[in-house]
Amino acid sequence: MIGGLSRTGRLAIAAIFCAVGGAPGLEERAEAADLGGDCCADLEERVAELEATTARKGNKKVTVQIYGKVNQATMFWDDGAEQNVYSVNNQYSSTRFGIRGKAKIGGDWSAGYQIEAESRVALSGNVNQFDDNNASEESIRMRQSNMNIKHEKYGEVRWGLNSTPKDNIVKDTNVTKLEDTYFGDIDMNRSFLLRPKGFNNAEGLSTIRWSDIARAYSNTDAFDVSTRRNGVTYLSPEWSGFSVAWGYYEDDIWSASVRYKSPKEWKTWKVGGGFAYEDFRDERIQAGGGGVASGPFPPPSSNQTFFKRDIKEWAGSFSVKHVPTGLFFYGEYSASQQDDSNTVNGGVFNHKSPPEYNGYDLQVGIQREFDMLRLGELGETALFGGYKNLRDGISCGSNGLGGSLGRIPVNCFIAANNFDSVTVNTQITGSDVTGWYLGLDQELKSAEMHLYTVYQHLEADIDLITRGDGSVACKGTKCVSSGKLRNVPISLDDFDLVYSGARIYF
Repeated sequence: MIGGLSRTGRLAIAAIFCAVGGAPGLEERAEAADLGGDCCADLEERVAELEATTARKGNKKVTVQIYGKVNQATMFWDDGAEQNVYSVNNQYSSTRFGIRGKAKIGGDWSAGYQIEAESRVALSGNVNQFDDNNASEESIRMRQSNMNIKHEKYGEVRWGLNSTPKDNIVKDTNVTKLEDTYFGDIDMNRSFLLRPKGFNNAEGLSTIRWSDIARAYSNTDAFDVSTRRNGVTYLSPEWSGFSVAWGYYEDDIWSASVRYKSPKEWKTWKVGGGFAYEDFRDERIQAGGGGVASGPFPPPSSNQTFFKRDIKEWAGSFSVKHVPTGLFFYGEYSASQQDDSNTVNGGVFNHKSPPEYNGYDLQVGIQREFDMLRLGELGETALFGGYKNLRDGISCGSNGLGGSLGRIPVNCFIAANNFDSVTVNTQITGSDVTGWYLGLDQELKSAEMHLYTVYQHLEADIDLITRGDGSVACKGTKCVSSGKLRNVPISLDDFDLVYSGARIYF
């Protein structure tokens, strides 16, 4: 309950209860409730006590809405040698809560706000073979903290910590709304370590993670690459289903998008889609801070180097659903180009720039109420499956704070014995991650709840090269190698996982 009751209101409630208590046949219940002998005085005291413990909003002119979701799952995983079962916070759409509201200014003008936080406890994207609950991770992280001014005809301006136009471009355009259960990112196993085939103990694991070979350059994700940033965003109103957005964020990042969703009048088809671009010059990634961006000169040297950030990324999605049958198709695409000044022609052995990342995910399925199975009263049942390919998603680059974007340094150097099957220093020049999946999502409409089960199979290949015997000589910030350039073979184990859980919205 929000707000309070006046004294007159409290007395009115008390009077009603006194009258009810004195009604024929209710004398015994009235006596049982009258602990102090005075019915009305006792009820007024209890109402006042309840008011004192009730959350109130500050004024009647600004609305307050509490919202969120809880999304928990049990995950079984198999990395080719080890298997285990974890209880996780599903990072495809993590457990979160928030407060938002608005106030009328006048005419078509209004103002609003949003504050949202996320639980990071046992987040699925952070667990791995050695860590089943990411206990060292912060428990709560702020996702949104912003204000806005909106005009019904001219659009909305937001400022503060808010979503960029590219954020969720592959999620909020999906007409099936299954992205909280699954979409193309590897959010269940991205922190798990790669395992060379034939090395089946803990010592055989590499330090390189799945996310280090299946991601864009500015983010650990493959498709939902952008995020929330401090800055200013403009969002247009809808014109025949189309809307556009543009924003500028700290430090030197700009992003733009166009989205489409079919009008509600369409009864046979639902269509959604979007495309977004982001120009990324934030040398410190998300951490911010002053000073010149720097990092150690990539191994084997330890000298410091400085650079200018230049990452360009784009992504899009398209979905269509035939409403009478429930048949649907969903596709998403993502690309990322790394042109930081210290990565251009910076490969330790081939002296080339990192490759451009490209990824796609294609999904088909059926989503409808199956009355013949007597499931219609529950809500829609979705059965779906698909295939994805993430090519050259290697994380060669600097984070601006003295380290690397992921666990692969800016010159793509991988030290000998990082993979037990590779005994020479190498450079990673590419990667290829493929996967297929099957899923079931059951809506429980009356409870705003979903039950789901998803199976995923992932395979990975990486390309490694070296020169001669892999030795590298460094002087200052210059490193050279000698000998003939050659490929270094390596095979990695596949990864299988099944996760099953539920989410509830409030």
